[in-house]
Amino acid sequence: MLTRTQLAELYRTLANTRVLSVYIDGSASDPATQRAWRLQLDHSLADLRRWLDGSPRAEREEFEQCVRRLETAIADFSAGIGAPGWSAFITADQVHDSGLLPAPAPTLAVWSTGPCVAPYIRALKERRPVVVVRADARRASIYRYRLGELERVEVVRAYSSVDHPEHMGTPARQGFHTGTRGTAGRDAAQRTLLRGRDRMIADAVDKAADLAGTDGWILVGGIKRVSARMVQLLAPLAHDRVTEVESLDVHSSDAQLAEIARSGASKLRDTLDDRRIGEIVDLAGAHGLGAVGPAEAREALDQSSVYDLYITHRYVEDHAPEAEEAIRAALVQDASIEEVSGPAAERLSQYGGMAAGLRFRPSPVEHAGAVSS
Repeated sequence: MLTRTQLAELYRTLANTRVLSVYIDGSASDPATQRAWRLQLDHSLADLRRWLDGSPRAEREEFEQCVRRLETAIADFSAGIGAPGWSAFITADQVHDSGLLPAPAPTLAVWSTGPCVAPYIRALKERRPVVVVRADARRASIYRYRLGELERVEVVRAYSSVDHPEHMGTPARQGFHTGTRGTAGRDAAQRTLLRGRDRMIADAVDKAADLAGTDGWILVGGIKRVSARMVQLLAPLAHDRVTEVESLDVHSSDAQLAEIARSGASKLRDTLDDRRIGEIVDLAGAHGLGAVGPAEAREALDQSSVYDLYITHRYVEDHAPEAEEAIRAALVQDASIEEVSGPAAERLSQYGGMAAGLRFRPSPVEHAGAVSS
């Protein structure tokens, strides 16, 4: 699967080239409906052929060459896609990219100048790694969940050596006074164990932060005392990207860990998106670095002033050409793009389904018919 940077580079490369963009929904779990995408894809290709009836012969032949390359690419999908989605970007001379997607996409084929990238954005957020740390006082197991797969990366252990006082199991040395019992030795052993635990926590925190990078999510659970300390140490390293999950305990199975990673990351993402959209709304109201609504966001995109673009899935569905144009423009200016869900989508829907954080305020657009003084 492509990163956002790779998707932007693909768009730049093919921006002036006719491209067959294909998306397939592989999310059906019922075997009886898993092949429904084939019929939907055939209908979409047939619609394109009818639409191209009046086009020059060279373009129609170019389209058919792309379809032949598509058929080769999907030849092995007779038993289903094997993933929530699949995509391909095809020109007459080659398949520029094809692969499984970790999120569903509507089954469709698009023939256009430049690749159709809007349906791809929903899958992009699934690329962000999710680090799961399950810890008790003796060990921290670190997992990474990405693109629907869970893997255990490392186990950090609290190694410690405790030197037992000689007199506890051997005769007292010459001059040892009989009033001392085992309390001092037990206290020393406890301090050693705590130091070992604290070193384990510090090492696990460093490794989790490294795995998460600059945009990954971190979920921590296990023994409450240990997980709370980890979250406290991780908060400055992964601001707004770390949380303690009560349902994540030391007995969770791998399947449960994968579901916790998926749902926990989704909640963190929705919360962060909702907060950011609220900030943008406030900034726009104060004539600051925010643009709210499709018209204002489009104006900012036209002037290459967008830092981050937020869009709802409903807007992508209901205004496909406008959404495609906006997302292409955001990619070209290297803006981050989020298709939001949950509370963030509800908030954004109140403003037309699109908002943007800005690098700078765009210049006012002079409308036709304005009278100059």
